[in-house]
Amino acid sequence: MKVTAVVITRDRPLQVKRLIHSVFHSKIPSLSLVLIDDSTRENFDSIEETLLSYKDICEHKSSLQLKKEVKSVLERMVLTAAQKSFIETCVGLESPYLEFAESLSKIILFRESVFTLLSGSFGPYSTARNLGIYCACKVFNPEKIVFLDDDCYIEKPERLIAALQLIGKRMDGKKIVAVSGLYEDLSRTMRKGRHPYEELAPTSILTGMNSFLKRSFLIRQQRRLVLMPYHALGGALILSRKVFVSLPFDPFIPRGEDHAYCVDFKSRYGRNLAIVRDNFFVVRHNLRAEQTPNLKEINVLRDIFRFVYLRFKVRQYFIPYFTIRWTLNALFRIFLEPSKGKRRLLELCTLLFLARIYAKRNVGKFSDIVEAWESFIKRIVT
Repeated sequence: MKVTAVVITRDRPLQVKRLIHSVFHSKIPSLSLVLIDDSTRENFDSIEETLLSYKDICEHKSSLQLKKEVKSVLERMVLTAAQKSFIETCVGLESPYLEFAESLSKIILFRESVFTLLSGSFGPYSTARNLGIYCACKVFNPEKIVFLDDDCYIEKPERLIAALQLIGKRMDGKKIVAVSGLYEDLSRTMRKGRHPYEELAPTSILTGMNSFLKRSFLIRQQRRLVLMPYHALGGALILSRKVFVSLPFDPFIPRGEDHAYCVDFKSRYGRNLAIVRDNFFVVRHNLRAEQTPNLKEINVLRDIFRFVYLRFKVRQYFIPYFTIRWTLNALFRIFLEPSKGKRRLLELCTLLFLARIYAKRNVGKFSDIVEAWESFIKRIVT
């Protein structure tokens, strides 16, 4: 059983080192690691030293290095021009976000500062995960890939091993080809009071997402396996080769790519194959780090684009409660923070117009992305 753990990180050397040791102390046979590291040179070199004793079973590169590598591979590969363009989008060589922001820069309202805010408000999470799949396939040719967050670690390896063994088994007549785990929130045991996910704002795009998030940080579960959950946690996610060679993470979504992956999986495979949540597959996850004010501001725009795009993806175009809630919130914050009026107006405009334009422009392209990805990766692994 060839297994590759894929970790995406940036400037978290201490957490990553702890994770690396926990991964290799799991004693899983034929285990390898792909670490996509966009840290500063100092932190990158520090992690590189930690990996010296594992150098034969590790691949440690930045996303920039991997993008250049993919570009070189594409130049030599026999694919159509359209397929190559889709792969470039899939791994971040071409950015649909930047292209969208540039198209708006022709409008006076969206010149300069607003363009900067918009173009910087998209996270490269999906493309980094796709680069991780590419690198794992090219170097290690695994049968299974385990995605792990850089700020978590595996305390009980037997739970990971048990989750890996679920792949290929059957549940309710469907073959299991993907497994999602849960997080144990380390901060929960270090403070009193309510857990942050017990009072979520109701901005979910699909029924059950918030209740899933609440349950995802609770350790005691009555049932071990849940078939086809509403949501999969990308920081504790196992994919079989059947899945990762034929289904990439959606590069058009700025955040919540694990949720989108679950939606895409059900759409493509839900009739015959299954993704399950294993409530015993728990990784310890540090949620104590506070978001910076700037990141919180960025995530507001990301969430608007995310929710609207995913609603379009599942053909639920009308979002009355979500729209009303965000509109009232934006107007209220304009009144309270007049110095941030331009940003609040951008959020409001994004909600009412821009996110819908973006979704209409891109949501139909994903099927072409999937087709191109399958052709690309199958050439890598054979």
